[in-house]
Amino acid sequence: MDFKRFTHSRRSFIAAAIVIAAGTSQVEAMAKPPASAKTNPKVMMVVEKRGSITIELFSKDAPKTVEHILDLVKKKFYDGILFHRYVSNFVVQAGDPKSKTVDGSKIADIPSEAVGEKYQLGAGGSGTTVPLEAKQPHERGTLGLARSQAPDSGDSQFFFNLADNHQLDEGYCVFGKITKGLDIMDKIKQGDKITSIRVIVSAKPDKK
Repeated sequence: MDFKRFTHSRRSFIAAAIVIAAGTSQVEAMAKPPASAKTNPKVMMVVEKRGSITIELFSKDAPKTVEHILDLVKKKFYDGILFHRYVSNFVVQAGDPKSKTVDGSKIADIPSEAVGEKYQLGAGGSGTTVPLEAKQPHERGTLGLARSQAPDSGDSQFFFNLADNHQLDEGYCVFGKITKGLDIMDKIKQGDKITSIRVIVSAKPDKK
């Protein structure tokens, strides 16, 4: 047997096997389904006499805010809270627990500034604040976290953006958006009551 010819043939066979193996690996990689994207949690808000709104929360861009809001939701913190501030074509705001003791009809037709002066609404919260996570834009139908002048003072109060409010983008955190019920948002007025907010889809981690 010609040893040189045998060695050459053996090397050619090995090289071909490597190519085939590499090709098989590429096919398997292409056939493998991609890792599923992380599922954001969703909550449903029911507003008395208005209807229900489904909201997706942005766990990736506002993790601490979403964790805090979900904790309050699970404690039923928002049940019975009023929308105490309404500014046409700007925002409608809720989340002050003090509003549970106020008759919504009494604040429905007065200026939002008077609501604070007469009923001391607009400064209350749960007592736990979160750091500012301002990454998402304030577009119509998104939820922003209200705060005082201090950047890291956001707590339980939130607002629906009734219009695009990009002037708020760098100073306030957007932590969710309406996925169903935008027409219900448009009906909300000052004095309306939140009947309940409940988690309807829990967050799911990425598959690896």
